[in-house]
Amino acid sequence: MIFQLMYARSHHHNRWPKFLTTFLRAQGISAKSLDLLHAFGLTMSHKWSARAVTTISANALEKVRQQVHSMPFVISHDNVNIPFRTFSQRLDKQNHFDSGTAATIYFQPNAPLERPLCNRALQESREEGRKHPLTIHEIFQLETKSAAARHVRDIHRVLQYLVHSPEFDFQTYQYKNHNIFLPCAPVEKIAHGPPSVTEQHILGTVHIEEASYEGNDQLIMEWFKQLNLHTEDERKHTGLERVIVWVGDQLTVERLRGLFKYRAQDHTSFDRLDWLVVVFGWFHLMMAFANSMHKQYLGTNAGRGLMHAFTVLERKGLHTVQTHGPFHQQLHDAIYHVTEARISNILLRY
Repeated sequence: MIFQLMYARSHHHNRWPKFLTTFLRAQGISAKSLDLLHAFGLTMSHKWSARAVTTISANALEKVRQQVHSMPFVISHDNVNIPFRTFSQRLDKQNHFDSGTAATIYFQPNAPLERPLCNRALQESREEGRKHPLTIHEIFQLETKSAAARHVRDIHRVLQYLVHSPEFDFQTYQYKNHNIFLPCAPVEKIAHGPPSVTEQHILGTVHIEEASYEGNDQLIMEWFKQLNLHTEDERKHTGLERVIVWVGDQLTVERLRGLFKYRAQDHTSFDRLDWLVVVFGWFHLMMAFANSMHKQYLGTNAGRGLMHAFTVLERKGLHTVQTHGPFHQQLHDAIYHVTEARISNILLRY
């Protein structure tokens, strides 16, 4: 009733219906439901919500356009599938399922600024890497160098399994304040806290597929247009001074690397993509590794594999690999629980 009275007095200056409308629009309310609430005087109209979202999006994009000139950034894009529904279908107006691409840009407030000749340094480093690739001996040396830090963390993790087991009361342990139970020192400490929170902004979704080389080529220019980096001067600046990290899944990375190879003979640094640093998604690698462990060690209910553990723990939906839903998270938790139980069982015997 208060909302209705405030709306009846001034629907232009009343912030409560505007706030409620923006919230409901963000939750995906349908246009008909929003218009019904508008008729009751509780919210603004669907047309107003569309204009408001457009204005908010334009203001956010303008902020991003200013930040790309003063801060280093990371871009990632991936395909998106959107179902389009029609309440009154016609021959030329049917329900359909369409594909496009969505991109996200990231800013780290405390990230060091790019050096003036970082692009040239990147090219020289790539040239040196092509002439002198890593050998097996060098890889072994890197492995040996990092083994000590991993060993300390492995010991700490095993100790955490033990001290947090139900059979052990860590709070009454005589040596609970020993340094061995302290968290491991970071290898390279990263700044944290509110001033160091990474900013994330979503760019405008476009109706361009990213499964082909041509689609990814169009997408690069589309994101540059949205960021106002497509002009001749900005392209020259990107080709000479910028280094942009581009993150994607396995398909996106393969397409971008293919473009980098195919355009190696182009005339300018921008066209050759010398400024591009492609990074694959670690999360997808973790999912592939977990699925590989599932296939190798599933076993049977009668054996001692994962299938037996899933049955004892009453974990449902983990007997076959799935790509939809929370399968990976459930499998990840189950593998950790089984590992913790195995280590605790072995160590408690001694």
